[in-house]
This record gives sequence, C-alpha cells and structure tokens, in this order.
Amino acid sequence: MCGAGAARTARRAVRGGRRHVSERPSWDEYFMTITRQVAERSTCLRAKVGAVIVRDRSILATGYNGAPAGMPHCLDVGCLLYRSTNPAGDEEENCFRTIHA
Repeated sequence: MCGAGAARTARRAVRGGRRHVSERPSWDEYFMTITRQVAERSTCLRAKVGAVIVRDRSILATGYNGAPAGMPHCLDVGCLLYRSTNPAGDEEENCFRTIHA
C-alpha cells in the first residue's frame, strides 16, 4: 500500500440537473485509514502498530502489537525493556512483552 499521500479521486455526478462533486478515498487511503484504526487496539505503551493484509481489494486479516494472549499487557504492568545494538551499531531499546503486528 502507498502512504497517506496517495491521490484522492473525485467522483462527478449529475443530480437534478446540478453537478455534484464528492471526494472518495483511493483504495490505498481507505486501507491505511483502517490500519490506523486497528493500531488503536495496541496494548503497547511505546508504539501503536497496526497491519492490514489485502488481496484484490479485500481485507484478509488485521493485527496489532501487544502482549501474547494470556500474558499481562504493558498498559497494565508497564514495559519490560532491554537494550541491544543493531547491525548499524545504533543502540535500541525494545520491550520483551510485545509481539508486533
């Protein structure tokens, strides 16, 4: 999917002899809007991440990051952080509790 900058399409219709123009989101915008809403279900305090898997303009699955089923959520007990160094040599801080979408 393309980002939020995808072009909007305009629909033109004639109603009662008057032209009517309404903006309709592109498919990319439509699915990105759903992805942002799915991310709101995240239980992570540090980053709300959502995912929508689409094939042929149909949603196959959605998901978001958070603790595995049956485990305490960061929202309830806080993050369990660890530090590591990535291949570029930058230090990162991540949460042990969270599974990402």
